[in-house]
Amino acid sequence: MGAAPSLAVVVPVYNEGPTIETALREIVATAARHPGRSVVIAVDDGSVDGSRAILQRLAAELDGLEIELHEHNQGYGQALRSGSAHARREGYEYVAFIDSDLTNPPTDLLVMGSLAAAGHPYIKASRFVKGGSMDAVPARRRGVSVLGNIVGAALFGAGIRDVTNGFRAVRLDLLERWPLQETDFSCIVEELSWALRDGVRPVEFPSILTGRTAEQRGSVFPYSAQLIRKYLMYALSARVQRVMTRRRRP
Repeated sequence: MGAAPSLAVVVPVYNEGPTIETALREIVATAARHPGRSVVIAVDDGSVDGSRAILQRLAAELDGLEIELHEHNQGYGQALRSGSAHARREGYEYVAFIDSDLTNPPTDLLVMGSLAAAGHPYIKASRFVKGGSMDAVPARRRGVSVLGNIVGAALFGAGIRDVTNGFRAVRLDLLERWPLQETDFSCIVEELSWALRDGVRPVEFPSILTGRTAEQRGSVFPYSAQLIRKYLMYALSARVQRVMTRRRRP
């Protein structure tokens, strides 16, 4: 175990007015417990419900909270890239991504920090290893996630079971050299495909995903044909890349 690397926690925000203050206060308090240098970067992606005003007030009140503001909605992937660019400008070594609805436990950020200190460059929370779960998620969404990750894990062949989980941490010097372009949730598997192409071995740890509360709007994650097609495209591309690499070996 080495010294704790610096860690920036990026939180994408879109129309989370009723609960964003509670969430950010908890995430900031948790990040402050990381033994290395840390910051939370909240990215408002063109919210129209007052979330932006809340972020601006909290940034003035809370040490360890900084913000990025999009004038209009640019998508989940672009919000993550804006937060990552902010972290790079300030010289952070790792970036972690966590949703703003507290369905991921903020205390798992400390697990990510420990794994980063152990030298792991790409760290994924997993709902599908022992100790992880998503039992609180509605059954239909849970079933689609389980099936999708069985297929995705087989195609990616990365030794991890939760390929679509967006709760993750990445070494920033790696992230900045991958030409990521997706603006929707497919950015998660796009990023994984580039990591594997770069020879990066992901590590998983168990994490529990909970459901959104009654005061929060419904999940905006779309199980659309377009998104599923993109997920499969990146997984199949990774499979082809792996087969070609094996064939080139003497």
